[in-house]
Amino acid sequence: MADQVLSSLLRINRQRIRLFKKELAPYGYVGVMHLILFYIRKRPGASQEEIASHFSLDKTSVARDARRLEEMGHIRRQMDPENRRQYQLYLTEAGEAMLPVLDRIHETFAARLSTGISAQDWEQLKRLLGQVEANCFGGEE
Repeated sequence: MADQVLSSLLRINRQRIRLFKKELAPYGYVGVMHLILFYIRKRPGASQEEIASHFSLDKTSVARDARRLEEMGHIRRQMDPENRRQYQLYLTEAGEAMLPVLDRIHETFAARLSTGISAQDWEQLKRLLGQVEANCFGGEE
């Protein structure tokens, strides 16, 4: 039973990755750049390490993509005054301007996922996946 659930989650995530990759290619976005923007929109000043930990990503990938976003003018990296080995990340005007594009892609995928599923079933799925995620991390977060 777990194998089928894991397979479904993996396949769903692969479809999400394919959609974002296709839609963001014209903007020069690759890798996890969109996840970085999503995260620092909610948590301005977040560190690259926080982002890597939150999404269970490789720290090197986050650092590389954050550097690219900075070069594109979409984020600003500022050395953390309390830990000079870390950067705090902030959106720039260009980064803010990308958020509606990212939101549109996210909403398109969410609509595709929820087609034919009642609000009640969607809430139950959200609750169950939350429990599965909690089980997976076992209090790590």
